[in-house]
Amino acid sequence: MVGTVEVTILLLFASILLGPILGARLKVPGLLALIFLGMAFGPHGLGWLGRLRLVSDLGAIGILYLMFLAGLGFNINSFKENRAGAIGVGLLAFVFPFFLSFGLVLAFYDEGLLAAGLVGAMWASNTLVAYPDVRAAGLEDSRPVRDAVAAGVVADILSLLVLAIVTSKAVVEAVDPSAPGATAPALSLPLFVTVPVLVFFALWLLPRIGSWFFTRVGRSRVQRVLFALAGMAAAASLAVAAGLEGIIGAFLGGIGLNRLVPNNSELMDRIDFVGSTVFIPAFLVSIGLRIDPVALFDLKTVGMGLVFTALVVVGKSLAALVAARFVKYTFPEAGLMASLSFGQAASTLAIAQVGLALGLFGQRVVNASVLAIVGTALATSFGTQAFARRIPAPPRAIAAIGQRVLVDVRPDGSPTGLLVDFAGRIARGDDGIQIPFTVSAVADKEAGRKLLADAELLAEERGHDVEGVARLSESFVDGAVEVIGEADATLVVLGWAGPRIGTDYLFGSDLDGIGRQSAVPAIAAHLVRPWRRVIVVLGSNEVRWQSEDARLALRVAARLRPPGDVPLVVVGPGRGVIQGEIDSRQSPEFLAAADSGGRLLEILQPDDLVVVPVHLLPDMPPARRIRMASGLAGSNIAVVAGPGRLTVSRGFLTHAMESILGPKL
Repeated sequence: MVGTVEVTILLLFASILLGPILGARLKVPGLLALIFLGMAFGPHGLGWLGRLRLVSDLGAIGILYLMFLAGLGFNINSFKENRAGAIGVGLLAFVFPFFLSFGLVLAFYDEGLLAAGLVGAMWASNTLVAYPDVRAAGLEDSRPVRDAVAAGVVADILSLLVLAIVTSKAVVEAVDPSAPGATAPALSLPLFVTVPVLVFFALWLLPRIGSWFFTRVGRSRVQRVLFALAGMAAAASLAVAAGLEGIIGAFLGGIGLNRLVPNNSELMDRIDFVGSTVFIPAFLVSIGLRIDPVALFDLKTVGMGLVFTALVVVGKSLAALVAARFVKYTFPEAGLMASLSFGQAASTLAIAQVGLALGLFGQRVVNASVLAIVGTALATSFGTQAFARRIPAPPRAIAAIGQRVLVDVRPDGSPTGLLVDFAGRIARGDDGIQIPFTVSAVADKEAGRKLLADAELLAEERGHDVEGVARLSESFVDGAVEVIGEADATLVVLGWAGPRIGTDYLFGSDLDGIGRQSAVPAIAAHLVRPWRRVIVVLGSNEVRWQSEDARLALRVAARLRPPGDVPLVVVGPGRGVIQGEIDSRQSPEFLAAADSGGRLLEILQPDDLVVVPVHLLPDMPPARRIRMASGLAGSNIAVVAGPGRLTVSRGFLTHAMESILGPKL
């Protein structure tokens, strides 16, 4: 029976199942346990995995999947916020280990120029193996950790760029025409033509095709998962046709589809599940198939592994020390950043496999790389834990408002389609998700579920990935507040009938009750038609809580601004509030005015969306307040408030009390 497809699949799945379990018991990374199981069951061990081609083919898919997930998981917003520091530290983290490795291989090992370039790229990259230790210490929001994470992305991108250049047909033929990689099929075009074509497809065309598919055709998760995999394969195939490695295209394809697949969405979970369950572990097992366990104890292999480990530790440490001089890290911060970047795994193994497959270096380099991964795993684990104990945990950063947006889909507020679009734009601006929710009494359970199903369908038609929440409660306020806490919401959007004078101003409304108890920012949205332009009115921002709500309104408005040339209009004094809240590339139009409300009514158009902080109307004199409420009654308006401050009904009465007792801070 040994050697059949059935036995091969059985042993492969058993290895995938047992690898992480054994790794946890032996205190080594699970990926190393998978490699060792591949060695044990492979041709150099027990020889039970007879259909080696099957495992290798699954592993080939796994290496593409590995780089595709790296692109999908890339935090574009975080990188943009710290791009200057990330690029600087990332360049240092790449340059030192790359040139140390490159020079040493050329000087002491008989591997050649192309092999030296690949070895340099292997050890210039890094995988955050010790990140769980950082998270356990509460340091994930500290400056050295943020810089190390962002710099690691830069170093990985540069390593893949080196891989693309070194393994391209043109370069291989020019440097070493006898290398096997020179016979790889490729377009007879130079790199400066093929690379822009690949980048254009992956970063411009693919996301636009994906957006069309998600909104017009693929509204089920199964269809979207399959489209993502097809996009990965298309980008990888184009890379191969252009004379590059497929993993370059897979990585770029992941970045291209990044905005369409939020990191914390159900769609991302399913894509990750498919790869992490079978294909990526199969890739690691396939590496073990090629390794002879006896060769790992060869003195030359052990020596090379120790040298590779030293190159990583010395190179990354030098980069951290130089960065500390310019960025003003303390010694423990520099040590934490350096030790965190020691880890090697995913990119290193991917590059090593490519070099081996192309015949640019021998099996000994791969074997030594496995030993070096073990050594760097120990170094990064012990080093990170040691330096983490010497750094105090920073205050926990506030999550982005669009990370998890709850949206109320009751029929008595704004139209559900407009609310879904409103919440979806805020969520997409922060690579987050929207969560439609309903709260209904037991007698109205079926009606509530129907509302939720309709909202989910509308969201899917707009290309969003959603999972609604239905809550049974006799009190809409109590049920909504419970959902806010249970869903870990970062923002709640509530449908609103609009600014009008009625009994709500005397007795209050559900929105006031939710806004007063909400532990996260809240928005009351009165939406009557799609909007083309967004106007944000700052109001006064003389006290701290008013300034906070004005900044929050700016952040919301920036995410709601439609794409195109229409500028975001900012009305009112206080340009200092704007700094750091909206990107100058959004070309905001500033309209300074002492009477913000009067200026707003002058420029207001039917297809505008007005975003205001909650204190705008209560701060106005009664006559002007009534005129503003009447003027905005038929317009799109969103009232934005910080935690515990939203009120849209009793503003007239509560403003006088707040002036005496102070607002809820």
